[in-house]
Amino acid sequence: MKRSFKFSLIAAAVMAVAPMGASALNKPATVQASQKIYGMSRKYTVPKSIRGTWYTTSSSAKYKTVRIGVHSFNGKTVYHQNKNAIPDRILNPSTKAQMREQKRLISATKNKLAGSYTRRAIGEYFTFAPWLGYEQWDMFRAKTMRANGKTIKYLDYSNGYTSAKYFKSRNLARKY
Repeated sequence: MKRSFKFSLIAAAVMAVAPMGASALNKPATVQASQKIYGMSRKYTVPKSIRGTWYTTSSSAKYKTVRIGVHSFNGKTVYHQNKNAIPDRILNPSTKAQMREQKRLISATKNKLAGSYTRRAIGEYFTFAPWLGYEQWDMFRAKTMRANGKTIKYLDYSNGYTSAKYFKSRNLARKY
């Protein structure tokens, strides 16, 4: 009888102390709110015709190798962007606080790109642009050319100032 009383007393003490120990171990972690990204919508599905790894030897090209995935460009995720949702204070900051907010947004979106189609005089291009960048876009269009009786697929690249041709292999890039 004495032994069972001690056992039940120990069991009661353990049950009473266990919740306190668990609450001391499971303290909530402080979490910082992420930067709000204005105008961000769902991921953009890049057209199949320009997906893949492409190479160029052009000296005027910004990239020597380009990797375009289903939702990515060179490892950066591509999203739909609603330009109207970006407040004017972010696009055209006038105070130091607004400039700091713009810098935070640029930092928060450094691995995010805006995807869209751009019409030019020579055709429609798929455009990858930084979230708040000005004149830093990369435009690609799938094209074909005939060489030695064969049809060769390539990407026509333009950024408004320079142009280049990207091919599916390094050998083709060196050759043409």
